[in-house]
Amino acid sequence: MNAGSAVPTLPTLPVPLLRDGFAREAARLSLRRVAREVGMSPNGLRGFLGGAIPRSLTRIRLERWLAIQGKVTRPPNVGQFVRLVNELSVDLPPEHTLGLGRALAGLLVETYEARRLSPPRWVQDLVRYYRPRGKAASEVA
Repeated sequence: MNAGSAVPTLPTLPVPLLRDGFAREAARLSLRRVAREVGMSPNGLRGFLGGAIPRSLTRIRLERWLAIQGKVTRPPNVGQFVRLVNELSVDLPPEHTLGLGRALAGLLVETYEARRLSPPRWVQDLVRYYRPRGKAASEVA
């Protein structure tokens, strides 16, 4: 790979998202074909899909292969994002988890807008999901 390649050299995707991507690709193509293209055994891929955590080099190979596929079969949705935030913040109190989700949704909006892009619908849905509920500041005595 050349230095300008967009293919990751260090693991960057959370394992649950990587696993989800591979499950969809294996259903679309076949487990054996995907395993062959990635360069691993079908049993190794089956184990990964079943919950095994891949070694670092295998994880990089998995991410590279998925990135090369170059297509998103479906956009992210609010449910996936919320589940991931909840998994990542399992040791935090609920109000901190909510704040983390709100901050990440805001960061996504800022990132799209900084690139002069309109945030996609799933980001807008995320912002609505994490919008503070309850009394507005003007209603508080």
